[in-house]
Amino acid sequence: MKQKTCYLTELDVVRLEKHAAMPGAEAKYQTMLDDLLVRAVIVAPRDIAANVVTMNSQVTLTDEQTGEEMTWTVVYPPGADFSNGRLNVFSPAGLALLGAKRGERIRFMPPGGDEKVLKVLQILFQPEAADGFTL
Repeated sequence: MKQKTCYLTELDVVRLEKHAAMPGAEAKYQTMLDDLLVRAVIVAPRDIAANVVTMNSQVTLTDEQTGEEMTWTVVYPPGADFSNGRLNVFSPAGLALLGAKRGERIRFMPPGGDEKVLKVLQILFQPEAADGFTL
């Protein structure tokens, strides 16, 4: 199956590489990042479209199979807190979501089992669209 192209900002890539290389970071982070970068188009932060999920974006998704809606913010590992909707970018869902566009379906394998498919309904906040280039 062909993977979808995703769009990432130069600043996000630099920060993701930094987090993947941090002392104590899980070894799989670099592999996960490498897999993401293979299908990424990297653009300047000011050139990213407002309908693309970037780091620190807050997104509403729906599980079309169950009808469940959820809102997550994609964050770097130190800020992750799943119970409060703060999704680690290096989780399967986080990496699937990063670079996705509003209206797209993302597919990922959660740690506990069967493939999940979620649709990106809304991007409630995207730092670049709000001129937040330092988040």
